Amino acid sequence: MHLPRPYDPGLADRVVELARRGLTHAQIAVEIGASLADFDAWSAQHDEFAVALADADTAACAFWDDEASAALKTGKPFRANLWAKFMALRFGRQGHPPRRIEKIAAPPVVLARVNIPDNGRKRRVRPPGPSR
Repeated sequence: MHLPRPYDPGLADRVVELARRGLTHAQIAVEIGASLADFDAWSAQHDEFAVALADADTAACAFWDDEASAALKTGKPFRANLWAKFMALRFGRQGHPPRRIEKIAAPPVVLARVNIPDNGRKRRVRPPGPSR
């Protein structure tokens, strides 16, 4: 059982301030000397802290969006695929439900089978050489 640290109302503003630098919840917790379990307990007990965590997520997302925009505007090399993967892992697929991969229980149903009989002719063999 986790016994949360005492809550300080001034932490809500500090959490949002740190998130404006692009920090995750874990990084913010380390900065203020708390744990993620403390965050869960505080957000369950104090509505203003729950709102601050939601605001922090928005601020961190905006920070990373600004970073991508700045990189594109400067014309410097920008690894968009890497950035997109990192953002998807960090913030989830915003606006899209998570994909669930379900195993197929039975093999697919075969709707038709075609059996082409041999017509008795020999098959042509291509002469060796460069491929077309």
